[in-house]
Amino acid sequence: MPMDKLPNNKEKMSVSGAAMNIFGLSRFVLSALVVAAILLAAVPARGQAGSMLSPYERYEYARANGNFAAAAEFGQQSVDAAIEEFGPDSPEVVKALVRLAQVQQQFGQLEAAEDNVKRALSISERALGEDHPDLVPLLELLASIYRDQGDLHSAAEYISRTLSIEWALYGEQSDIVLTTLGELRDIYEESGQTDKQIEIEARIASATERSRDIGILDDGPRRYAEEDGYATVRVFYGTDRAPTGYSKPGQHYGSDRGELEVGYLDVSIPETHKYGELETESPFSIYTYVLGEEAKKRRFVLLQSVVPLDQDDFYEQLDQYIINSPSNDVFLFIHGYNVTFEDAARRAAQLAYDLDFEGTPMMYSWPSRASTAAYIVDEAAVRPSGRKLARLLDGIVHETAAERIHLVAHSMGNRALIEALQAYMLKHGRDESLEAFDQVVFTAPDVDYDYFLDAVDAVSSAAQRITLYASENDLALKSSRILHGAARAGLAGDPIISHSAIDTIDVSGIDADILGHSYFAVNEGAIYDLFRLFWRDDPPPKRCSMDEHHTAGTRIWLFDPDNCRGSDLLEAGLLYKRFGADALPRIEQHIAKMDDDDDKQEWAAILDRLRLLMEFQK
Repeated sequence: MPMDKLPNNKEKMSVSGAAMNIFGLSRFVLSALVVAAILLAAVPARGQAGSMLSPYERYEYARANGNFAAAAEFGQQSVDAAIEEFGPDSPEVVKALVRLAQVQQQFGQLEAAEDNVKRALSISERALGEDHPDLVPLLELLASIYRDQGDLHSAAEYISRTLSIEWALYGEQSDIVLTTLGELRDIYEESGQTDKQIEIEARIASATERSRDIGILDDGPRRYAEEDGYATVRVFYGTDRAPTGYSKPGQHYGSDRGELEVGYLDVSIPETHKYGELETESPFSIYTYVLGEEAKKRRFVLLQSVVPLDQDDFYEQLDQYIINSPSNDVFLFIHGYNVTFEDAARRAAQLAYDLDFEGTPMMYSWPSRASTAAYIVDEAAVRPSGRKLARLLDGIVHETAAERIHLVAHSMGNRALIEALQAYMLKHGRDESLEAFDQVVFTAPDVDYDYFLDAVDAVSSAAQRITLYASENDLALKSSRILHGAARAGLAGDPIISHSAIDTIDVSGIDADILGHSYFAVNEGAIYDLFRLFWRDDPPPKRCSMDEHHTAGTRIWLFDPDNCRGSDLLEAGLLYKRFGADALPRIEQHIAKMDDDDDKQEWAAILDRLRLLMEFQK
């Protein structure tokens, strides 16, 4: 059994969405600097002499070399060190206890392993409660130890507890739940409890049969099919980040400036993914440490691989991918301030997945320092990146079969996009550049108000439609306004951008992250609005009941947060795109076959949304 995985090697479960969202947003607040300092202080320097290595590093070395006796000794030392430094009930102690227990189990010290996992479980239960999803790896490790001891009754007890947590979180038809049911069945079979074995087999058969009933919606599958608990999204990229020389995908590109590089990358999206979430692996938690790589794919949005290409190969492969895709459309995402290459890739893939985008997703990553303290450094880097982005746009337009090219920029990334469009038009001229791009979407632009208006005048002819999303509740842009002493283009209120060439959407009323800044990708209603733009080029009043608003000579559109919210809205829109009017009888037939009241209620909400959408299109 690989030592970096739990016994049973069962890959699943997700940290709560709220916790992951908080972690994902923490890098936008100053407190992240404190957290980073704490983490850095806790990591030993790599250049130390052997005598200066921490107990944890000695543990890892001994484990990697198969010296389990030494690993157990150093594992105990790491537990003692964690208690002394962080306190007896800290997550660091839980991590250390699990590391020690894994080695003890491998070394045959099962009673000691049991005691240490129970201790870790007790700490975690006090912190999280007794039914938290993050307890599952500990419950499974304890069940595995009991099976090794021959205590099948206790093993069944802890697997049953795992099952109850997963059932509540995912429902009975989930592959995760079916896997756990299979483990419980095996334990009952091994212990000779035939009646309980037959009962579990009946539950598996029932859930599997009901799962097959969903096939009425499977004709014309979604763009990214799930297999083994996750889907894979390919994103083609351009970047002027310098390569680091590291082989790990998340470390391939750093924050230093470099020349234009191109290639493609793959991102996994878990089957348990929720629209608008960027399920993130937290470095603070033991509950991700004990998972194997396959488990993480079924739990988090992860960058799996990065493949750099030379220019010729890149455009050849990009062109072929566009031709072979269900749609010849392309969308390209440009991230904002304080973002790594890895997180930009994950966000681009999440958007493609949530939009069920049938074309080719792309991204451009400029050399952000990915630090809350590096705002000025990022400002200096973003505009020069726009010139290199212009070269990428030129290649997409002239070297590929792309029919509609959509551009979406967020926050400070809008500066790179504006620079790129200006450079593109300067090279090709206004006539040749006429509507080279379909949808150009400026989301929460951290751009000077007056500069933005002048820039739009210059580049508006390059796009079929230009959309600006602005919010009065964007705390990040309010801070930028104070810093620069000037209004920002992405802020609503007084003033708000109004221009004849722009559809300005005031999204102040929608739910978003704690800074109100990333609404374009975390709110289902905002994602639905992008979906309608990319799918049908719908004007604002055709997308989601928007009202035109005039004040002091301005014309903007007010986003309706009451009518434009919820995953049922986005799901209904995606089904309408896939099946047209035939979606209605398909869903009705689907609901008629259901037994579970909660499932019926969920699909009834989607059906109601679909009826409204179809009526709205008449």
